[in-house]
Amino acid sequence: MGKTDYKLSFLFILLLILPFVFGYIADNLFSNKGLTGNSHSHVSYKVRLKLAEMTLREKIAQMIISSTVPAEFKENSSEHKKLINLVTKQKIGGFIFFKGSSSDYARISNMLQSKTEVPLLISSDFERGTGMRVSDGTLFPNNMAIGASGNADLVYKMGQVIAEESRAMGIRQNYAPVCDVNNNPDNPIINVRSFGEDPVLVSKMSAAMIKGLQDGNVIATAKHFPGHGDTEIDSHNDLPVLNFSMDRLNKVELIPFKNAIDNNVKSVMIAHLSFPELEKGPNIPASLSNNIVNGLLLDQMGFKGLVVTDALNMKGITKYFTTKEIALMCVNAGIDLILMPADEEASISAIEEAVNSGQIAEERIDRSVEKILSAKEWLGLYNNKMVDENSLSNIVNTEKSNALAQQIADESITLVKDENKIIPVKDIQSRILVYNISDGKDNVNSGYFNTKINEKFPNAEIVDINQEITSASMSSYIQNASNYYAVIISVYAKVKHGTGKISILSSHTDLINEIASKGIKMIVISLGNPYLLTNFDAVPNYICTYGDANVSINAVIKAIAGDIKITGKLPISIGNNYPVGSGVMK
Repeated sequence: MGKTDYKLSFLFILLLILPFVFGYIADNLFSNKGLTGNSHSHVSYKVRLKLAEMTLREKIAQMIISSTVPAEFKENSSEHKKLINLVTKQKIGGFIFFKGSSSDYARISNMLQSKTEVPLLISSDFERGTGMRVSDGTLFPNNMAIGASGNADLVYKMGQVIAEESRAMGIRQNYAPVCDVNNNPDNPIINVRSFGEDPVLVSKMSAAMIKGLQDGNVIATAKHFPGHGDTEIDSHNDLPVLNFSMDRLNKVELIPFKNAIDNNVKSVMIAHLSFPELEKGPNIPASLSNNIVNGLLLDQMGFKGLVVTDALNMKGITKYFTTKEIALMCVNAGIDLILMPADEEASISAIEEAVNSGQIAEERIDRSVEKILSAKEWLGLYNNKMVDENSLSNIVNTEKSNALAQQIADESITLVKDENKIIPVKDIQSRILVYNISDGKDNVNSGYFNTKINEKFPNAEIVDINQEITSASMSSYIQNASNYYAVIISVYAKVKHGTGKISILSSHTDLINEIASKGIKMIVISLGNPYLLTNFDAVPNYICTYGDANVSINAVIKAIAGDIKITGKLPISIGNNYPVGSGVMK
């Protein structure tokens, strides 16, 4: 081989490796790698290369997040064919998973990821643990219980557990934490999903959750921007309106979101609610508002991470706009991830047509896709998008994770009132009457509660009351109560989307008030909405658990029996008599 041949060979090799050398230099010398919540000035060489290879339609498809229910998935079903079409032909960017087991999640995740060139971003709603959606996942107490504990260290550990379990199942984005400040007692959809009504407390707890999740290499999502805590309408049903000033928003609702951005949250979810102070357009929700997303969140607050809509199948948005209108408004507003559009293919086509006709610049699409691809790079999905389905039992719902959930629950129990001082009930042989009150529609955990009460108080008589009480039954219930050492009334009133209520039946309120008026020793336990005390303020003893998870039920029964100290403090105010921070220590 002559000198000329050697030179040509050398030049050829040099041309091959130069792009990788420059890419390495760009990636490592000029800025930090990957997606950051607060600084996204850098896009890696790999992401730029991938973006350049994609067609316009493929780029748009990356912005689409569809949904599936792993528990209902069947091979060769119409749902199966739909998912394969979305992944292989439409090439969408990801999915949100709903109900299923951990093995369902891992199996469907692997099946979908195996069909893609660009890995999928798979997400779920794990606000209080994977057990919120996954039948065999770890379930923690509601956020308001966490707020009552005041223990941010435990919240960080909770975030780590959720991240570890999520990754094991193929979930790499968690639509949590809830950063809403719940300062409206009549809020039918946030309520106990919020850490509380104090913006500082909400900021502290949500920041701990964000750090725990993202230290575990799962994307955290602060929601529901700009704040869903002061509404009386469920956005699953209609469009809530925030009728207050920007000054108020800055002093209350935005504080946890500003703090989340400062703590490098990688994603923010935009709510379907109207804020006329910034968006004058009729019925335009924050999720479709250029003024609120681009103007407030991105420009004024400086957020550089992923922006995702709340689910686009909710009536608060479908009531006013078509699928095509929603898709275009999302892009124009500054949305990166278009969550659960009514028709994925139609949404992609609508945006593609708008770009081709000059209504939307292709550079606008590129900005979102750069962020999406960078997020997938930060998650390590290009190197390993599959999960080990055989390792789930060693990671999901372990003794350690459940011990942490129980510790949080134990620290959350809040004794709001203790006027007759019967807590703790030390004599376990005491004759206790238990009335379980619900409307019969919620999926309440009264069966578990009954089992645990019987274990602790073997002489307890338990009566389930789950429908309106007749006058004859009312008299009987009141007369029966006088025959016992004490009456425990467990009240189940839970946040449930689409119902628009968090109250109890009027006759149930009457029963509680009547028993209280007789001077009978009684303990009322709120296993859900803590604000109910305003309906029966004369009760002498009132305990809040903020939910009916197993660990919360364990904790309140231990608290009543004196097996644990009661240390929780109200993270919200109840009427005028019980401000934030109230609580009897025992």
